[in-house]
Amino acid sequence: WLCLEPGAQFGAYFIFFVFKILVESKKLVLVYSIKQKKIIMNGILFRRTAMKILKNRESLLKPGNEYRREYNEVAVDDIPEVSTSSIKRTMRLNNVNYEEGFTCFSVPCTLCQKPLKTTKLYINKYTGMYMCAACKKTGQWNELESSFNRRTKKIRAKDEEAVSEIDKLKQALDNIRSITRDIKSLDEESFQNVLKKFRLPVVSNSTFETLDVRIDEKRTSMYFPLENVESEIVGYRKIHSRTNEDVVLPTETYGGVLSGKVPRSKDTAVLVPNIADFLVLMNAKVSSNVVCLPKGVNSLPQYALPSLERFKKLVLWFGTDNKSWNAAKLFAKKLEEKRCHLVRPTDQQKLPHLDATQDFKSIIAAAQPVWHKSITTFSTLRAEVLSDLQNIDKVQGVKWRRFPTLNKILQGHRSGELTVFTGPTGCGKTTFISEYSLDLAMQGVNTLWGSFEIRNARLAKTMLQQLSGLPLDENLHLFDQWADQFEQLPIHFMTFHGHQSIKIVMETIEHATYVYDISHVIIDNLQFMMGVSEEQRFVDRFGKQDAIIGAFREFATKKNCHVTLVIHPRKERDDEDLTASSIFGGAKASQEADNVLIMQDRRLTTVRGKKYLQIVKNRYSGDLGIMPLEFDKSSLSFQQKKTRTKKLEESHETSPNSGSDQEVSK
Repeated sequence: WLCLEPGAQFGAYFIFFVFKILVESKKLVLVYSIKQKKIIMNGILFRRTAMKILKNRESLLKPGNEYRREYNEVAVDDIPEVSTSSIKRTMRLNNVNYEEGFTCFSVPCTLCQKPLKTTKLYINKYTGMYMCAACKKTGQWNELESSFNRRTKKIRAKDEEAVSEIDKLKQALDNIRSITRDIKSLDEESFQNVLKKFRLPVVSNSTFETLDVRIDEKRTSMYFPLENVESEIVGYRKIHSRTNEDVVLPTETYGGVLSGKVPRSKDTAVLVPNIADFLVLMNAKVSSNVVCLPKGVNSLPQYALPSLERFKKLVLWFGTDNKSWNAAKLFAKKLEEKRCHLVRPTDQQKLPHLDATQDFKSIIAAAQPVWHKSITTFSTLRAEVLSDLQNIDKVQGVKWRRFPTLNKILQGHRSGELTVFTGPTGCGKTTFISEYSLDLAMQGVNTLWGSFEIRNARLAKTMLQQLSGLPLDENLHLFDQWADQFEQLPIHFMTFHGHQSIKIVMETIEHATYVYDISHVIIDNLQFMMGVSEEQRFVDRFGKQDAIIGAFREFATKKNCHVTLVIHPRKERDDEDLTASSIFGGAKASQEADNVLIMQDRRLTTVRGKKYLQIVKNRYSGDLGIMPLEFDKSSLSFQQKKTRTKKLEESHETSPNSGSDQEVSK
C-alpha cells in the first residue's frame, strides 16, 4: 500500500469502498426479503381464516343475515406445497411406516382412538390430502405433518374432534333413514313403477339385495348408498324423479362411492358414469366389481380415490361423446394409467343402459390398456383409430352454440390444444373470450380462469350478464334466478392479479387440473402476468415470454388440457390489419399455437368499418376465415343474431316474472 502512488491508493480505496457498499446492500436486501416473506405468510394465514368464516354458509344464510354470493376460486394459499418425495422424506424422518399404493400412501392412523394396526390413514400422493375411514378425519398435508410430532394432549384433542365427526355422520345418516324406507320392502309392481318413474332401466328385484337403496314416502327421491374403503356406508347419493337433482349427502369428503361387490373378483372393477349403467351391469351379474363414480364424467374427487385403491385393474366404460372420452383419459392419469383399461367408444360397444343385450363379458375383457411403452405399432393403435373414425364429430371437439361460424372453421373445441387470441387495445378481447369460455362451460367443459388484468368480481358480473342476456342492473329481481344457474357451471377463478411468477401460476393450474379435472384454462393476459420489475428491465423479455409459452404448450399436451392465451399485439399502424406476426414477442407464440384468433376492429379507420374475428391458423383442419362480430351492449354479448334472438325468446317464455304479450314485446 505504501509503495503505491497517491492516485493509485485513492483508486484502490475507492474500489474497496464500492465493494463494501455492494456487500452491505445485498445483506439489506436479504433481510428485507425475509421480513417480506413473513408478512406474506401472515397475510395468507389471515386470508385462510377469513375464507373459512365466509364459507360457513350455515351461519351466513340464516334469515335476516346479509350474505355475499361466492363463486369458485382457486387461491394460491389453498395449494399445499407438497410433493410425493417430500411426503416420503417426512414419514421416514418421523419413523412412520407406510405402504405406497396407486394414488395414496397408507399409514397407521395416529388420530384414531382404535389400535393403530386396525386403522389406516390414506394420504394422497400428489396433494397431501389425508383421510381416515375409521375416525372420518380429513385435512391437508401441513396439518398431518405437524401431527406426527404432536404430544399426547394434542392427539387427545384430535381424538375428541374425530368422535364429534363420527357422531355428526351418524346423525346425518339416521336423519336420512328416518324419512325413507328400504326399496326392497316394495312389492314387485310398485318396484317396477318406481324404476319407470325415475327413468331407470328395468332390472330384477334381486339386483338390490346387497344394496341399501332407500326411497322417501312420496316416492320422488331415491337414495343410493355410498361406501368408503372399509365398505362402510358413509352417505347417500340422492336423485329426484322430476328434476335433475343429483347430490351426495351429507358430503363427498367421506370418500364414498356406489359399489356393487362380486366375491369372485376382488381385484377388478368396472367404472361407469351413471346409476343406469351401474344397475344394468349388476343385473347382468358381470364377473367384476361395478363402481358408479359420484360425479359422473364431470369430476373425480380426490376423496373417492382411497375407495378404489384395493383394485389392481380398473376398466373405464364411459360414453361416446367427446367429453366422456376426454374424461376417461384424464381420470386414468389420476388413477394411475398402468392399472387402467378403456372400453373404446364404438357403435358395437355402447353404454350398458343403451343396449342391455350386449355381451358385457367380452367387451370388458377386450378393454385396451391406457399405458403403453414409448414405441408402439399400428396394431396397438388400430382400435383407437377406428374409434376416432366412427366418432369423427366427437373427435372434432365441443361445438359452440353461440358462435356457429366458429364450428364451421375450427370444427370445435378440442382438448390438448393451445389457442392464442389477440386484438388491438379496447376492442373487447376480454368480453369476447369470457363469452367464448362461458359457452363451453355451459356444455360441461370444466374451466379455470386466470384474469390478471381485471378483478374476478367484474369478470363474473360480465359472464353473468352474458348468461342471462339481460341488463341485470335493470332487472335485479331476476338476479337470484340467474346467479343460481351460474353457480352450477363448472367455472373456477384463480385469485391472481397483476404480475405473477410463472412457477406459482403453473403450480396453481396443475393443482386445479388434478383436483377439479380442468379441461380449459384461460390466461388473460400474458403481458400482465409477466409484469415488468426493476431487474427485468434489462432481461430479454422476448426470451421470457417464449419460455412461458413453452411451459403452457407442454402443459396442454401433457395434461390433455386446452389452454387459451390472450396476448396483446405489438403497435401497428391503425390502417393496417393485424396478422400472426403482429403478436407481441418472438415467433414462438404463433409457431407453438394450434389456433391463432385475431379480433380486427376497422370501425375507427373506415366509415363502414366493422369488427370481426379472423382465424389465421388452424392446425386441425387447416380451414381459415372470418366471423363477423356485432356487439349487444345490453347483454354484453357477441353471439350471432339467430342464436341471440332464439335465446331471448326462450328467456321470455321461461321467465317466472313474464307478464302480458305487450310487456314481453316491450
